[in-house]
Amino acid sequence: MRRLIFSTLALAFAGCAEGPNYRPPDATTAGVPAGWHAKLPHEGDLTELTQWWQRFDDPVLTHLIETAEQNSPTLALAVGRVRAARASVQSSRGALFPSLSGSGSVTRGKDQSAAVPGLTTTKSASADASWELDLFGGNRRSLEGSKARLASAEADWHDARVTLAAEVADAYTLAREYQNLLSLYTEEFASRQATEQLTALKIREGLTASSDALSIEASTASSANTLESQKGLYAQQINLLVRLTGLSYGEIENALGERRDIPQLREGTTLAFPASIVSQRPDVRSSERQLAAASADIGVAIADRLPSLTLGGSIGINATRASGSATTQRTWSFGPSLSVPLFTGGQAAAKVESARASYDQALASYRSSVLTAVKEIEDALVRVDTIGQRAAFAEKAMANYRAYFVALEESYRAGRSSLLELEDARRQSLASQEMLFAVRLEQAQSWIALYKAAGGGWDNSTAIVAAAAR
Repeated sequence: MRRLIFSTLALAFAGCAEGPNYRPPDATTAGVPAGWHAKLPHEGDLTELTQWWQRFDDPVLTHLIETAEQNSPTLALAVGRVRAARASVQSSRGALFPSLSGSGSVTRGKDQSAAVPGLTTTKSASADASWELDLFGGNRRSLEGSKARLASAEADWHDARVTLAAEVADAYTLAREYQNLLSLYTEEFASRQATEQLTALKIREGLTASSDALSIEASTASSANTLESQKGLYAQQINLLVRLTGLSYGEIENALGERRDIPQLREGTTLAFPASIVSQRPDVRSSERQLAAASADIGVAIADRLPSLTLGGSIGINATRASGSATTQRTWSFGPSLSVPLFTGGQAAAKVESARASYDQALASYRSSVLTAVKEIEDALVRVDTIGQRAAFAEKAMANYRAYFVALEESYRAGRSSLLELEDARRQSLASQEMLFAVRLEQAQSWIALYKAAGGGWDNSTAIVAAAAR
């Protein structure tokens, strides 16, 4: 018996785990390119991306993103999943060790069958221990899979942070765009009103046709309509920031304050992305860890088809006192228990096949996530490059159209230009300013998209540990 026990223990600790030993997929085979086709911004060096939004030097943006991280239910959900995954790791680790349980009882009763009826007291206590030896590594593979799923949950948490920060930054830059448009349309409405008053004066003095009054009045009404529509869009954007940050409508309004320019990156920002950054994206990392977990599940399924050996033992004591006499019984037992699956109707084999199929699905999902990440980074690089060139053209066009309108407005006041010419110049000036605002918005959001596509500079720091402990 001793030889059997010691041989079994040696086998349990030295045995190899069933199933494949996981190796991460080759990056090139998975779709990670050797380099980017798109031009890198500024041809700079790779710099730290963590808290990338601080490069906009906008304290309001930083405040909104940090507040959103504290209040977001999406992040709270991700933290809950991390905590559950950690508990699963602890549960899987516990399966590698023996389990011990104890019980005890005290009963009192009256024995009517005795010659002299009296009270009988019975006390009992027992301890039971069992240990399922991990002969074929099923429990070790289970622990391996649990650890991989924990790493996946942590990566999902980081991915949620990156996505949330990008959403808040996009919403904030759009709110600034709407503020700029509100200021522009307010100024435009006032300008049309002034032109309407001037036109009415010219009509009274017989300097212009009375039909001009209808044209300028229609133009002023159209401007008022645009202004009111923009106010509604701005209010809706504040509502979006309320949802993202958890702040109240009034708090968002106070934070935004008066009109400010759309935030742009500080001067001299340089950035380059090595192709290997694809593997660092939290969503790709999460997918790869799910693949590792699926590989471990194959070993668990194979081990379930093989015999299992459990060592069990118990110690008990039973004391009885009745009619002035006492008796005590002590018992113990120890021995192995072998379980061999003989016939399962193909269920065990089906579980192995199902685990292998799940691994193939996880591998396909991982490759898909890599290809998606590559496309998003390539698209973002192209967008940053092209928008940088467009911004200079938009600024030049706006300056020239604005100067042309100012000159024509002076000419109209002096009676040298018609209302039709003035309104045409106004439309061109307005459109050029709208275009410039749109280009600046896209310029900011293209960088936000690039940072998001690169994974936001996430690092597997202790930040998530603190978050999960809340």
